[in-house]
Amino acid sequence: MSPTSAQHAALRVLLEDVEPLLKQADEVAATLKAVREELNADLETLGALVQRTVDAQPALLEAGRKLNGSAARIEASMGSAGAVPPAKPGRPGAWLAVLAASVGSALLSAALVTAVLCFVGRDLLEQARIGRALQSAWSSLDAGTRIKVHEVMRK
Repeated sequence: MSPTSAQHAALRVLLEDVEPLLKQADEVAATLKAVREELNADLETLGALVQRTVDAQPALLEAGRKLNGSAARIEASMGSAGAVPPAKPGRPGAWLAVLAASVGSALLSAALVTAVLCFVGRDLLEQARIGRALQSAWSSLDAGTRIKVHEVMRK
């Protein structure tokens, strides 16, 4: 093989190796360009939003000043009109209605608690009866039955 043909062969091998890399570099460059365009668009949007915020601050300050002035005028008019007369007391029997409602609520709560305790108590009474019956019959039970009772009690 001659030196020029060896060089040509080496160049071909290099070009075959470099060509995929060049394609990848082109793809990366296209992606970078798209990202740069999106970033510029986002930065423009952000700049517009910041500008709107800056522009809105004086208007907010002015609105606050107007509200403060209105509040001062209202307070001044309330002060010049004199003290507000005290509120009239409610009906004389209003406190009786509140007391009756409170007592009724307490009685209803007591009835509800009693009903729950009766319901739960029945189950406890039944368990106590079973326990007493089991204690009285325990000595007469055989070993297999005792083991079964222990297993049931552990569940």
